[in-house]
Amino acid sequence: MKRIIAIFTLFLAFGFNANAQESKVLSASNPNLGVEKSSKELLLDQVSQLSKIVKIEESLKNDLTNLLHMRNEDMANSKSEDEKKAVFERYTSKLLSAFNEEQIEALKKDKELFNRLTQFSSK
Repeated sequence: MKRIIAIFTLFLAFGFNANAQESKVLSASNPNLGVEKSSKELLLDQVSQLSKIVKIEESLKNDLTNLLHMRNEDMANSKSEDEKKAVFERYTSKLLSAFNEEQIEALKKDKELFNRLTQFSSK
């Protein structure tokens, strides 16, 4: 009986710990509000802003969200700044390959979003 209780306690402890690990960041649009959003929600916001500028299908929205999420994970797992920059550039080229020239030109008109998606920052 003691083993069952110990296993159950460990199960709950690791379960709560896993939930506490979800990354939270301040909202990029209003950092002064203190409203926290998960990184997945911020990625969805970026893709929705992108879809307002460039007409894209729902399946491409999902693919872009997954691509940006994978980029963030790979950058978090990278050890040096040079490695992070190389990962960022590799995923940026994949991101831009999803669009034709007209779509890229339309995206470049929104400089803030374009720079956020394509320019590496060491933050």
